[in-house]
Amino acid sequence: MKKIISVLVIALIAIALIGCSSAEAPTGFAPNQAVEAYAYTHGGYVGQAVVTTDAEGRLEVTLDEAFLPHSLAVVTVGEDGWTEDNTVFYIQRGSEVRVAKWVEYAGTMYTGTTVGTALVYVAADENGEAAGNTVLEKAILRNHSTMEAYYDNIAAGGFKVFKEFGGQGEAVETTNYGGLFKRGSEYWNFGLGWMGNMEAIEEFAETSGVGFSPAEMVRASEEDSDGMRKWSVADAVTGATASDFYDYFGLIQKAVGQLKMQ
Repeated sequence: MKKIISVLVIALIAIALIGCSSAEAPTGFAPNQAVEAYAYTHGGYVGQAVVTTDAEGRLEVTLDEAFLPHSLAVVTVGEDGWTEDNTVFYIQRGSEVRVAKWVEYAGTMYTGTTVGTALVYVAADENGEAAGNTVLEKAILRNHSTMEAYYDNIAAGGFKVFKEFGGQGEAVETTNYGGLFKRGSEYWNFGLGWMGNMEAIEEFAETSGVGFSPAEMVRASEEDSDGMRKWSVADAVTGATASDFYDYFGLIQKAVGQLKMQ
């Protein structure tokens, strides 16, 4: 019984160190640390949380998301040599989106094919046809290391599109939103927007900690005077409105869980 009580006490202390009131920044973390965490977020992106601690062990959080191949490979038929023959399409919100049929990622060629209304990039054979069981998106999302490598690879020009199989590839450096990552792009750039949401979530984690359960995260059922339905965590209003708040806050929790305590 004493052993069980001791374990419970230790657990309660850890929770207290990670999650505290919004009026006081979390304490108890070892100083001068830096960790990263990755996860599939918002139904189509690779989310990244970078968490550091300063000399006093206070948290600093930065969120970002990388666009996946179905966004990186978007092209316009009739422009720059793109035709219906060297592209495939998928349906997004009822509209057709055209992408390059052949892409290369980290030195491996993939062929795009449509499954229902969805796009799948599969490893290509010597003729540029879909072959094997290697699906590009699954390969990217497999684990922390593959998602971390994705950030590095696309930033270094490691994702290319091809107008013909075996031809010269073009490194993708931009998307329809501007950048390869949401941070600094034009993605959801109106109202509170993507950046405003990320800043609200980051600030809440930095000042209140992350020791909260999903049951404590509630989105307002009605709009406020600004026309927004904001999220609250343990009755503290975060200011964020993003529908996938769980994804982003959970990603921060995943990163903070790697930090060492003092």
